[in-house]
Amino acid sequence: MTQLDTISVKTSDNVTLGYTVAGVGSRIVAQFLDNCVAIPLTIVAILLAGALAGTFVTTSEGSDFANAAIGIFAFFVYFGYFFVAEAVTSGKTPGKSAMGLRVIRVDGSAVDFGAVAVRNVIRVIDFSVVLVGLVVMFFQPQTRRLGDLAAGTVVVRDRTLITLAAAASPPPIILRTPDAGPGISGIERLGSFEHDALRVFLARPGLSPRLRASLSADIAKRLMERLAMPADAPERHWTPELFIERVYLQLDQRLR
Repeated sequence: MTQLDTISVKTSDNVTLGYTVAGVGSRIVAQFLDNCVAIPLTIVAILLAGALAGTFVTTSEGSDFANAAIGIFAFFVYFGYFFVAEAVTSGKTPGKSAMGLRVIRVDGSAVDFGAVAVRNVIRVIDFSVVLVGLVVMFFQPQTRRLGDLAAGTVVVRDRTLITLAAAASPPPIILRTPDAGPGISGIERLGSFEHDALRVFLARPGLSPRLRASLSADIAKRLMERLAMPADAPERHWTPELFIERVYLQLDQRLR
């Protein structure tokens, strides 16, 4: 399923993945960055081939043949840069990598050798015939050029990989202040269970102020009962949210 700026694909495990389609602007910048590499490589290849030809060619007929061969060689160096880069990196040239882009198949799978070959053969038409590829991208919903249409590919914004450490790390807690405050009497009565429960509450986003205040009051009341806190304890004058935060911070220090 596709929309104007996104493409959604369903895997064999029935999991739907969403990709943001690369815009024309980001693709033009990626092409420019790649040209900064491909064009100098092509120039170097032309100079080396010309020097080699000058060493062995002595006739005018041979010179004409050598010039034609050098032109063909330069052609293959320039377009071969894109082909090799996408083939060995599963759809990412240096320019695309810099812009956070990747070529994938329209079904969401990685591009294979055949798809890379087709889109780069058609690249010759896209960029040689009055920049027809650029015109097609402007009017194609997923900014696909002729090479993409022929190869069944689309350029998308690369999905950020989530490391195991990042996935396993707990969400940040929401605190108004990192000050643990004065020592709370009876804090030793609480342990890891209360610490974890308070962390879940303090790390939960999206609570409305009214609901957060209501839950805080209930939690603070239960904590004071567990702490056997006397009626004249100064902590009872703290707001419930502040009391909970300070209990959590002091527990966190004790349990480290």
